[in-house]
Amino acid sequence: MVTATGLSPKATAAIAEIEKADDWGLEAHDFVVPQPVAAGATPEALADAEVALSLAVLKYARYARGGRIADPATQLSSYLDRGPQLLDPKDVLEKIAAAGEPDAYLRGLHPKHPQFEKLRQKYLELRSGAVTPPTIVRIPDGGHISPGKRDPQVALLRERLEVPLPAATAGKPVDENFYDDGLKAAVTAFQKEHGMRPDGIVGNSTRAALNDFEVLSPKKVLANMEEWRWMPDDLGDLYVTVNIPEFTLRIVKNGAVIHTERVITGLPDKQTPVFSESMKTIIFKPRWNVPESIKVLELWPSLARGGTYFQRQGLRVSQNGREIDPLSVDWGSSDIRKFDIYQPPGGSNVLGELKFAFPNKHTVYMHDTPNKNLFDEASRPFSHGCMRVRNPRRMAEILLYEDKGWDAAKIAELLATGPDNNEVQIEKKIGVHITYFTAWVDEKGELQTARDVYGHEKRITQALEGRWSEIVKGPNHLAPVQTPESVAYASGNPLKSINDFFSSALGGGF
Repeated sequence: MVTATGLSPKATAAIAEIEKADDWGLEAHDFVVPQPVAAGATPEALADAEVALSLAVLKYARYARGGRIADPATQLSSYLDRGPQLLDPKDVLEKIAAAGEPDAYLRGLHPKHPQFEKLRQKYLELRSGAVTPPTIVRIPDGGHISPGKRDPQVALLRERLEVPLPAATAGKPVDENFYDDGLKAAVTAFQKEHGMRPDGIVGNSTRAALNDFEVLSPKKVLANMEEWRWMPDDLGDLYVTVNIPEFTLRIVKNGAVIHTERVITGLPDKQTPVFSESMKTIIFKPRWNVPESIKVLELWPSLARGGTYFQRQGLRVSQNGREIDPLSVDWGSSDIRKFDIYQPPGGSNVLGELKFAFPNKHTVYMHDTPNKNLFDEASRPFSHGCMRVRNPRRMAEILLYEDKGWDAAKIAELLATGPDNNEVQIEKKIGVHITYFTAWVDEKGELQTARDVYGHEKRITQALEGRWSEIVKGPNHLAPVQTPESVAYASGNPLKSINDFFSSALGGGF
């Protein structure tokens, strides 16, 4: 793009596009582009300009494809199992040289997912000030605010929930500090939405929830745009996606959402990882094979102390295919990793009646649960990392209809009379994308946000701003599980009791 007489029109167009990098969520000052070359410049000067432009193009291509954070799994968190969708440098240089419009080629390097462009437009609006984030009122510390009573914070509460004052009646002025029935209805609706007791009383927990909001900023949108740079270019014609901060599962066919469902995801210290795989198997009436980490860190300490939860929870033990009486094992001296521990199918099985498997190095999957009450919570990070689906039967009906043409009656028959642990193989390509988007644009064109439950958004923002030393990566969840000997009664690291464990399992899950 540099000729004997200087920069060509194509070179000028490429430089002009690179200088607009800020409009794409990048930073123009990161790219060093050549200055105009004077007429009669030396061959060395022309060569320098060519090299400078080539390097700028390659860097732009790398950043457009998510390369500002080269390896999220090691640089940010082991739970972020995604990476930049980088292109071959030789291919980039060849294609931009052959492009009739090199500026259009550079723009085409950015993600083509519709959500990326929608977020970019919202980013431009926020950056320009065309959209002003709403001012949300905070409720200061104080006593209980109760219905039917006066309180100086009632006016603030009314403003926070956008409840107008009632109309004045003849001879009776409106008291803005009186907590009336209209405001109570708004408060109880808020409490229900946030999983609290809907009594209308604004105490410490309701006040904290009312004050638990974020002021939308361009940084939040930028972090989510960056995550789209790590997503596969082709999500598939049919795929299942779970957005962790939203606690929502969607089935998408030909770009349209055909099913939406609530899910429960991992606790902050047992996170659901972010990655993509393919659905391989749907298991009817599955058995639960206890993961090694739970065997070592949670079951073994109780067994070594003589705990009896094996019998009460219906867990079984086998070794080399042979059933073993757990009471016959000296768990204080035995290595629990040498035993298979499982819960057979049944009404109390923690996986419920269906399991959806998409083999991955994180050993997580989606499944049913016998306990449905936690799906009513607004925020649902309760599991050991797997995703619990509120209505897995409907999910199975949709996927198996698409894969095999089966109807709902066939699914019901297999669940009623089919064999236990019945693995139905999926033949069709069905993608599974576990995502972590805290900002997205809905079907109405409105920007929606969710809380940064695992801190990934914060880490991405820190990295984009070059604040690498501030990033708290957390432990590597893929590291080998410690041996029982190293875990046993570790000083300063008390193990969770088996009672707490099964309370979490049956009420908060795996």
